[in-house]
Parts: sequence; C-alpha cells; structure tokens
Amino acid sequence: MHRLKKTGEGILWGGLIFLLFLVLFENKIHIPGWLMVAGRMHPLFLHFPIVLLLLSFITAWMPAKEQSEPLFAAIKLIACLSAIITAIMGLLLSKENETGGNILQWHKWGGIIVAVSAFIFYNFYSFLVAKKIAARLFTIAAGIIITITGHFGANLTHGNNYLLAPVQNNEKKIIPIDKAIVFTDIIKPVFDNKCSSCHAEGNVKGGLSLEDSLGILKGGKTGPLFVAGEPAVSLLLKRIHLPAEDKKHMPPRSKAPLTDDEMALLSAWIKSGALLNSKLIALPVKDSFRMLAAAALAPSGNAVNQKGYAFAAADEKKIKELNNNYRVLEPQGIGSPALAVSFYGKNAYSKKSLEELLPVKQQIVSLSLSRMPVKDDQMAIAGQFINLENLNLNYTDITAKGLEQLSGLKKLQEISLSGTDITVKAIEKIASLPEMNSIFVWNTKINNADFAGLQNKFKKLHIETGFTDDGKFVAELSPPVIQTAAGVFDSMTSIKVRHPFRGVDVRYTLDGSVPDSVKSLLYKDSINIQSNTKLAVRAFKKGWNGSIPVQAAYIKRGYRPDSVELLSPPDLKYRAPGKILYDGELGDQNFGSGRWLGYQNNEASFYLYFNNTIEMHSVLVNLLKSTEQSIFLPVTMQVWGGADKSHLKLLGHINSPIPPKNEPGLLVQQTISFNPISVKCIKIVAQPVKVIPKWHASKGKRGWVFLNEVVVN
Repeated sequence: MHRLKKTGEGILWGGLIFLLFLVLFENKIHIPGWLMVAGRMHPLFLHFPIVLLLLSFITAWMPAKEQSEPLFAAIKLIACLSAIITAIMGLLLSKENETGGNILQWHKWGGIIVAVSAFIFYNFYSFLVAKKIAARLFTIAAGIIITITGHFGANLTHGNNYLLAPVQNNEKKIIPIDKAIVFTDIIKPVFDNKCSSCHAEGNVKGGLSLEDSLGILKGGKTGPLFVAGEPAVSLLLKRIHLPAEDKKHMPPRSKAPLTDDEMALLSAWIKSGALLNSKLIALPVKDSFRMLAAAALAPSGNAVNQKGYAFAAADEKKIKELNNNYRVLEPQGIGSPALAVSFYGKNAYSKKSLEELLPVKQQIVSLSLSRMPVKDDQMAIAGQFINLENLNLNYTDITAKGLEQLSGLKKLQEISLSGTDITVKAIEKIASLPEMNSIFVWNTKINNADFAGLQNKFKKLHIETGFTDDGKFVAELSPPVIQTAAGVFDSMTSIKVRHPFRGVDVRYTLDGSVPDSVKSLLYKDSINIQSNTKLAVRAFKKGWNGSIPVQAAYIKRGYRPDSVELLSPPDLKYRAPGKILYDGELGDQNFGSGRWLGYQNNEASFYLYFNNTIEMHSVLVNLLKSTEQSIFLPVTMQVWGGADKSHLKLLGHINSPIPPKNEPGLLVQQTISFNPISVKCIKIVAQPVKVIPKWHASKGKRGWVFLNEVVVN
C-alpha cells in the first residue's frame, strides 16, 4: 500500500509539472495526433474528479479521528490525480478547438485552478486541517470554483446559462403580432433555442455569431449565412438539410434538432427577403413567413387568422415519407392543410423526385424549383397540382413550351421566371390565367418595350422586372462575392469572384482604391496575384447604380517563425494562442471571434524566433481599426531585430495619428521597411492610444490595439 501511495504521488508531481508546462508553453508546442486522442477524452473523464474532489473535501468537516482513515487518504490522492489528468486533457482539447469567444478561456483557467487546488489540498492537508476554519473555507472556495468551471463547461456544450435555466422564469413572452419585430421576436428565439451553444456571445464557433442582427449579416468563416430571397442557395438552409450523419449538419447530432415548424419558419423567412429589424405586419398578409410567424407568436389554443382551404389535409405519414434532406414539405400554417414544397441541391433533383409528389398534389399550394435542372417536360407534372398558387422557376431551363403545360392551373396567383429564356408570348398565356396577379421576370432578355405592352394588356397584373427606368429612381446592384478567402498565400494565388445576376460587369483594383465602371480592370475568369494585394471589387450594369465596393486582403507568405513569445499578456477577453500571429489566417472585423490578440492596459509586445538566420527587410502586421469600438491603430509600432533577444537593435518604426472622428471598421496592414539585415530574433512593440480623444464617447480612457498576423520578408 505504501509503495502504491509513493507511486501515485510521483505521478502526481509529474502530472502537475506537465500541466504547468502546457500552461506556460501552449502557444509554442505542437500536439501530436495520438495525444489529441487523450484530449478528446476530456468530456468523458471530467465527471470522475468532480465527485471524488467533493468527497475528499468532506473529510475537512469530519472529526479528527476519522480523517486519518486509509480510505479517505486514498480518495484524496485519486481525486487529485484525476483532477490534474482532466485538466491536462482539457488543455490538449483546447488546442484543436475552433470555438471563439471567452467562455472557453474561463473554463480552461477554471480547470487549471481546480487542479492546482486539489494538489494543494492533498499535499498540505495536515497543515490545513490543523486550522479548521481555514480548511473549511478552502473547501468552500474550491467547491465554488468547481461549480463555476462546470457552469462554463456546460455553456460550451449545451448553450449559455445551461446550469441555471431550470430555476429561471422561462415562460414564453406573448408578443402581439402588430408589435413583433422579425429578428428579435421571431428568428432570434429559434437561434437561442437550438444554436446558442455554439454561436452565441462568448462562444462563437466558426466565426459565426447568431446573437444579434450584425452577426447574422456578417456570417462566419465559410461565408454569408443566407442569400435573401433564395433559400435553396443559402448556407443556413443547406447545413440544416444535410444528412444528420454529415459533420457539417447543423445543429450537430449531439444537439436537439430543429423541428419541422422551425425549419419551415427559417426557410420562409429567407424566401420573404430575410428582413431583420422590420415589423412582421410590414409583410403582405398572404406572405408565407408572415402566416407561419403569426401562428408561432399566437398563444396556445388561440386561433390565428390564416387562409382557409376546402381540401382535406394530406396523410401525415405520407408527408413524413416525402420529406428528406433535399425536398422539404412545409405546412402553410398551424392546422392548415396547405403545403409548400422546396427543393435543395441540383445533384439530388430529378424528374422522379417531382413525380413522387403526386399523392399530395391537392395540398400543394406553393412549389419552389429555383435553380434546379428543370426541363419543359416536367411541367406536365406541375400542371397536375390543381391548387397551386405560387410557382418559383427562377434560373431554370424552362421555355415557352414548358409554360404551355401550366394552362390548367386556374388558382395560380404568382409565378417567378427570373433568369430564364422565357418569351413575351409565353408570359401572355400565363398572365391570362384567372387568378394570376404577379409575375417576376427580372434579369431576362425581354426588353422594356415588351414589358410596357404586357402591362397595358394586363392592367391588374403586377409585373416585376427588377428595374424600371422612370427617370427618378435607379436601383443599386448587390455587391459581388469574393469566393477566394482572404489570407496569406505562398508563391501565387488565383482569386475567384462571382455575381448572381447575368450581364453584370465586375470591375476591380489591386490597391484597395474604389473601382469605377470605365478605368478599373474588368474581371473575366479569375485574378492571379503574386504579391501583397488589397483587392476591391464592384458590380456595374447599364440602368443600375454600381454596387458598394467589397474588399479582401491577400498577403504573400514570408519567413515563418519557429516560435513566438508574448512578452505582455493580452486582455483576458481577447487572449488567443500566440500561433495566430503566423498561422496564415487574417482576422475579420469580429474582434470577439477568438482570432485576435487585444491589448488595452499593456503594450502589445512579443518575440518571433527563427531556428536559422534569415535575411529580412520588412515586417507587415495585420491590425484592426474600429474607432467606434475604441480600437485604434497603434500610436507607434517598432520593429527590433538581432541574433538573439539580448542583442537587438531598432530597425524601424511607424507612427499613426489619431483620426479626427469615428471611421468605419476595417483591416489595416501596416508595413515597416528597413535596410536588409540578418536576424534570428525579432521583437515587435505596439503602443495603444493612451487617451481617447474628446470627440469619442469613451473620451479619456485608454484605446485598444488588436493584431493577429505578422509577415516577415
């Protein structure tokens, strides 16, 4: 028994040393794959030390005679060992965690404190229990730390405030329909309920925050969350409708899935234009999102005004059978027999998948085939959906021949034919249907004169062409999408840009200046670059105003440091691993994403080490500037270099004036150049603004400096 105790204590000391080593050098070490496996066992192992630690703490409250029992001594040793092992596992797991925000940091440091507290309790037990009050206060404090650490861990796994949720007032607040705001009262509750564990404040996985409308519009690392009006191509809906076993399926299999009603609500929201801060009643009365939202807002048992239908509801088992990841059948309201059908994924669509809807043809009132490979012969199937009111054929291969087969749809009220090769004669046949009131035909080859003729012939019909040149209003194009992610590249990179509209000219510049419609370069297939580039792109089309510019920075990789040492600690809320200074990924304007080192009370100061001597002549630092958030460029930034940190000399510096007023947030790459020099060590020092100017809301306080990537050439 004595030998086991000595062995355990030896492992205990070794574990503590290894834990402290990981804490001190976590930004400088690479964790091998086999050790990562141990890290992933953290969630399985962590409950074991919690129980044992709490049991061992009880001994401090027991009579002195019973405290010396061998069983209790063994429990204290095992509890301490398991606490340190669990903390080590947690640190290993945090090295591969993609979650941003500060919850992970609080949980990590809480686990370290718990492990150290367990070590102290075991090794200094005799000293503590000699002073009963001190020992009991120690166990109370340690118990509180365990609870708080567990609370943060639960937030990471299950969502914000998971621990206290059952004792809080979670009664659903009834929002009057005429007061409801689209995002705040309808969409955000869905995200809070099913997505907050990974995409809320303090826990921003994949750079995506669903906490507010700004995060929704910004999107995440993989791009925009949605394309307004186009649920079929929106990332949000694509991830929701992936197979459950797909690792990109959202929510993950370990989380509660979205209900059919929630998926229908999100799909209808995007289809209706993805409004955010507008009132629900601003939408048309018959809008599908408005009807679904009104039903969701209404108290249980209260009727919701929605359109009535004479036909019976389809068999629920049949609807469930037809629903899959690529074909979604949604009710048009609670208790409504009417169905809306949407298809997702070109590769999964076929004529057969449309034919399979015939058993519920009576109940289908809305059908979206947008961007699917639909051919004319398939319209004979759609023509059998006798109660169809809304048909979306945007960007399909439909021609006049296909539309002729829809002549039997006497209840069709709205049809979308944008981006097709449709003709005026075909539209005239559809327009003559008895219930038809809206046709969407923007971005087609039909000219304005033909549209005017159609409007004169069908005066009660609304024909949406996307642009009407009345001499008073000119619409603005949506901006292009830069498909190639910004960041650091090696020898050369090819940048892809796209725009959803046909016939659009995309113009670009490579120095960040705003492109114009004449002199700027015209985008064709791709843009090949071989040096540091600040790309700016705009879209232009005759009859439209040019889009707002979109920018992205591309930086050619220089010498990669072998390690980094942070001399001054960043603020606890913005403390990322030091490796983000050379991992090749630029941050974005979400400074809380976990991709930035943020400094306010300290200067930003760090060393970059190289195993071999390099010949360098410049240093580029990627910085964030957002004066509204008190984030300024450094007042001064210095670069030092030499053979080692004891023999450094100042190589160059740059000063940044304080701007005269608030400016929009943007990424800034500051470059400091100097005469070529051979070095193995570089020191960079960036000084934050000491006193924010008087024009700012936070005047008199210290400013922030945020940086995340350093390129040495």
